[in-house]
Amino acid sequence: GMPGLDHVRSQSIFGLSDVKCYFKWGVDYKDARQEVINRLQFIQLPPGVQPQISPWNAIGELFRYTVRGPGYASRDLKTQEDWVLERQFKQVDGVIDVVSFGGETKQYHVDVDPFRLKAFNISLSTLMSAIANANTNVGGQRLFMGEQSYDVRGVGLINNTRDIENIVLNAQSGTPVRLREIGDASIGAAPRLGIVGRDDDPDVVQGTVLMRYGGETPHTLKGIYDRVALIKKNHILPPGMYVEPYYDRGALVKTTTHTVLENVLVGMVLVSLVLWLFLGHTKAALITALNIPIALLIAFTGMVVTDTPANLISIGAVDFGIVVDSTVIMMENIFRHLGSHGRGSMSDRVLAAAREVAGPMTFSTLIIGVAFLPLFTMTGVSGVIFSPMAHTYAFAIGGAILMALTLTPVLASRFVAADTEEKESLILRALHAVYEPIFRAGVRRPVPFVVLGLAPVVVVLALFGGLGREFMPHLEEGNFWIRATLPTSISLDQSAKYVGRMRSLLRGCPESGPCTEDNRKHKEITTVVSQLGRPDDGTDMSGFYNIELFAPLKPFEEWPKGLTKDKLTDELSKELQEAFPGVVFNFSQMISDNVEEAMSGVKGENAVKIIGPDLHANEANAEAIVDVMSKVPGVKDLGMFHSLGMPSVKIVPDRAACARYGLNTGDVEAVVSAAIGGQAVTQVYEREKAFDLTVRWNEKYRSTVESIREIMVTTPTGASVPLGQIASITPENGPAVIYREDGSRYAPVKFSVRGRDLVGTITDAQQRIASAPNVKLSYDTHFAWDGEINQLHEAEGRLRIIIPVTLALIAFLVYNAVKTGLDSVIVLLNIPIASAGGILALLLTGTHFSVSAAMGFISIFGIAIQDAILVVTYFQRLRDAEGMALEEAAHHAASRRFRAGLMTTLVATLGLLPAALSHGIGSETQKPLALVVIGGSLILAILTRVLQPPILVLAHRLFGRRRPELPPPSLPSTGAPREGLPL
Repeated sequence: GMPGLDHVRSQSIFGLSDVKCYFKWGVDYKDARQEVINRLQFIQLPPGVQPQISPWNAIGELFRYTVRGPGYASRDLKTQEDWVLERQFKQVDGVIDVVSFGGETKQYHVDVDPFRLKAFNISLSTLMSAIANANTNVGGQRLFMGEQSYDVRGVGLINNTRDIENIVLNAQSGTPVRLREIGDASIGAAPRLGIVGRDDDPDVVQGTVLMRYGGETPHTLKGIYDRVALIKKNHILPPGMYVEPYYDRGALVKTTTHTVLENVLVGMVLVSLVLWLFLGHTKAALITALNIPIALLIAFTGMVVTDTPANLISIGAVDFGIVVDSTVIMMENIFRHLGSHGRGSMSDRVLAAAREVAGPMTFSTLIIGVAFLPLFTMTGVSGVIFSPMAHTYAFAIGGAILMALTLTPVLASRFVAADTEEKESLILRALHAVYEPIFRAGVRRPVPFVVLGLAPVVVVLALFGGLGREFMPHLEEGNFWIRATLPTSISLDQSAKYVGRMRSLLRGCPESGPCTEDNRKHKEITTVVSQLGRPDDGTDMSGFYNIELFAPLKPFEEWPKGLTKDKLTDELSKELQEAFPGVVFNFSQMISDNVEEAMSGVKGENAVKIIGPDLHANEANAEAIVDVMSKVPGVKDLGMFHSLGMPSVKIVPDRAACARYGLNTGDVEAVVSAAIGGQAVTQVYEREKAFDLTVRWNEKYRSTVESIREIMVTTPTGASVPLGQIASITPENGPAVIYREDGSRYAPVKFSVRGRDLVGTITDAQQRIASAPNVKLSYDTHFAWDGEINQLHEAEGRLRIIIPVTLALIAFLVYNAVKTGLDSVIVLLNIPIASAGGILALLLTGTHFSVSAAMGFISIFGIAIQDAILVVTYFQRLRDAEGMALEEAAHHAASRRFRAGLMTTLVATLGLLPAALSHGIGSETQKPLALVVIGGSLILAILTRVLQPPILVLAHRLFGRRRPELPPPSLPSTGAPREGLPL
């Protein structure tokens, strides 16, 4: 019933339930959080169960560290982490919480001897009440003596174990019975829920700093490091104890920012070089290139004003060639009006040139802006990634067209001489020598040119369906996050024996002897940190069967030649499987792993959920699906999370037997909870620190099923009866984890896809599962696919609607620019031609179609339309204003707009060339977009130049309005006899 709620997912294990509320995109985070807080107060929970909102979010892990201190016990390190470091880091602006993991949590214990307790005729409830009553402070208001006021304070808090041992339980014959006479008081540790190890150290204390939703990484990290320095400077930790960071998000941000800036700067230099080569005039090239940083400045200003985040896509995928296209067109046309063939003063020439292209240029720029409309409409993960890119492009293109219409003409009139002769560069002369004969041949014989030119376009477009599809290329983070799933029933101690060997294997340590940097096999891995189980605060949902290993990597340029991360992944996966048969391993990355879990609710990249009310039927079908999918090419890290199979000791009170002794089932359960599990009765304060004081039976009286049967339960009359006499105590298998989504139970199967596209792999798996005889779903059971595939389907579904709408808007704008339906069709024909170039680029590089590639196709829509409008509008002017014949007008339009068209497409190509060739961290998400833009631009630069003249001739010959006959056109001589051309 909460507004905007999309899904509710939960996982429940022994002692913890984790419920996540997923809201639809567009719902404000603070509003959603307040809705949940408002609803919590209406939920009826058992006594002692207190819900709290977790601060966790998918991308909130910002900074990880370990607490070190030679000579200090694990318990001491954990105490400082819980009570000192957590409080220090929570004071940093931008930090919402700190999660402590590993180490022993300090507790005060009272280990009771049940036989001594019975000998003194003291019940367990009397014991706990006496302990709680012996640990109190009270206030007695104030006492006025003379002119002074005294606060009256009754101080009765427990200070140490001696105070605990001297607690009086009752008095017998005037002799007090103290706690030390029925049990032992000691300082110990709470039962461990998890262990963290690092390299050769099997037990370390780790802290993870979480950034609040909407926080800024650089600012928050600076505050964290300042706080670390303050802790050291002010000696806040005990002598010799210190914080040792081993991961922070800033390293990834710095690396990816470097990659993006490098690509942007190189792209700007390449664009400037093209301008200089084609214009052949240094000042003109500099004036044109000047608009790139100005447009970037305007874009940054707009982003700051609108609070648009700068990310890999919003900056790195911006093609400054596209941005500067309007300036290129303006400067190229100004250049055409200079020299001896120009008329009037310099101002008149510049004004005439600007007026000549202002209309088509403004329309084409507007069309480019409309082409990016789908980016503004994206929602979900796609919207988070690409919406900033749309805003950045809008600001940059808007700034560029403004500068092209104002600054560029002014600078040209001031710094470029009016008598500057338009000289074609050597490159342009060479290109004209190649293209001019083609132009002439094309207008003479348009039919074969059009057929031969469009045939490969049609073939390539037909191959689009054969492209592999995925949601997004995975951003390289420079680390491994490896998950090992062991049998559900494994104990903490047994799991801890395996995790040390896993760390050693990942580091490449020899099986015997010390592990040093020289004798390690996998030197690419800098360190390995393992997390077994879960932290005490319940922010992660795991049992002892779950091991997570974090392995940061050295920079790729320091790796041996020929070794890639994919090869290292395969090698490590093989070594782990051989060393631990039966254990399921999953390879991912730190941030990716959190995002993947957030999307599907399952700890894995992708998931199949078998949803139904019967856990046994769900598990059976899950196992059958695992069997089928194990034979599907591309499926890796396949495994299922078992809900059943957890051994348990089930204690069920016999109501009739209990009634005979005057007991209720609650009386029996209270003894089970306190005597076996241990119950926190009160807290012992050490200055500002507070530690639980727990009561439980001595270990030898609760460590076996037989000893549990002998636990004595005190009746209302003071008699004692063995637990086994009033309750059935039986070992049996029960549920380990209960998974729910929207109120329905499900069994999850997780898997990754490597070496094949996501959609092809899942489609193959779906077909095999549908025909598998051992997958039997009843009427109330079904299965669903979750993870990246859903994000892809959502994005594709939106694009199927918005792209036709965008094309319709583009067609409307094109019609308003060229004024005729026929010329509009000729202009729009450039879109499939450019798209064919993008598809060909993906096919040749083996790149899958993704949302990033789709954004590339959207980008080239605008480039293609701009290129065609330049030629078509000039063609119309030559026909209508100057009265040229059809073939002559087509030839002149293509020839005179050759440089402008070639420059706009080439600068678009070179603007993203660094992003397409980059292999640095952060380049993966930009690469498909860059490849599509480059492929489409090159086709426009090569094929469209050839096709436009014959298409104009053929279309207007067949469908254009008839004009009065004119004398045969005067075409440049080729040395061969000329024939008159039909009009």
